[in-house]
Amino acid sequence: MQDYVKAFQEKIAAIDADAQNINIINAGVMNHGKSSLFNSLLDKNVFPEEDIRTTVKIQVEQWHDNIYLIDTPGLSAEIVDDAVAYEAYRRANVIIFVHRVDTGELHKNGLDGLNKIKSLFPDENFFAKHLCLVLTSIDEQNASKNLNTIIGKIRADIQNYCGLNGFKIFSVSNPRYRKGMAENKTTLIEKSGIPELRDYLHQNLPKWLAENKTIRKARITREKEDFIAQLNRERGEIQSRIQSKTEQIKQRQQNFLHKLEEAVSLYNSDKSEYEYQDSVLDNLNSEFVSLMERWKNERY
Repeated sequence: MQDYVKAFQEKIAAIDADAQNINIINAGVMNHGKSSLFNSLLDKNVFPEEDIRTTVKIQVEQWHDNIYLIDTPGLSAEIVDDAVAYEAYRRANVIIFVHRVDTGELHKNGLDGLNKIKSLFPDENFFAKHLCLVLTSIDEQNASKNLNTIIGKIRADIQNYCGLNGFKIFSVSNPRYRKGMAENKTTLIEKSGIPELRDYLHQNLPKWLAENKTIRKARITREKEDFIAQLNRERGEIQSRIQSKTEQIKQRQQNFLHKLEEAVSLYNSDKSEYEYQDSVLDNLNSEFVSLMERWKNERY
C-alpha cells in the first residue's frame, strides 16, 4: 500500500511540474519521419533519423522557454516501445501524428493508436483541437499526384473510426525544407510546409499554456482512477487468496470431521462388541462358579 501511495504522489508531482510547460509530442508508426520533422522544427539534428528502429525511449528537447518537443518510439515497433510511447502521450498538450503519405491511407494500427491516445485527453473534441496530422514525404511522385485524394480518405477514416473532427492537417517535406535552408532558397522553404506548421504551433502556444489547468485536472482524475483500479485489483487478488485459503481450511475441516466420525463410529462399534463379549464372559464366570459349587457339594 505504501509503495502505491508513493508512486501516486510522484505522478501527481510530475503532473504539477508538467502544468508549467507545454509538451509537443510526436506519434505515428515507426520510420514515418517523426524525428526528422522535429529536427526541421528545431533547425538542428537532435533526434536520430536512421531508417532502422533508433528511438527506443522518449527523448526530450527544449524548443523555447517551457516548450518541449518529445520524440517517441514508433507505434507497434515493439510492445515495450508502445508502453513507453503511451506513457509520454499522457503528458501531451499537443499530439503531432506523423504519417508518410507515400504509403497511402492510415492503416488500422495507426487508427487504433489515435483512439488510444484520444482516451488520454479530457474528451474527443478537446483532443481533436490538440491534434495535428502531419503528412510527410509529399515530394514523392506518387504521393504528390494523389495528395488531395489521400488527405480526403485519411480525414474520412479518422472521422468514421475515431470520431474526430476539426483537427489540423499539414503536408510537409523535410528534404525540401533542408535543401531550401542549405541553399537559402525561400521558395523551397515555404513549399516544404514546415514554416506553416511552425507558425501554427507558435500562434497557439499561449492558448495551450492557459489550458494546462484543464489538462492537469483531467490527468489527475485519470491517475486517481488508475490508482483506485490498481487498489481494487490488489484487493481482489487478496480476497481471492483469502477465499482460496478459506476453501482449503474448510476442506481440511471436512476431512478431519469425516475421519473423526469414522473413528467415533469404529469406537462405538468396538465398544458394543466389547460390552457383548464382557457380558458373555460374566455369564461364563457365573456358570463356572456355579459348577464349582456343585462339584464341591457332590464331592462331600
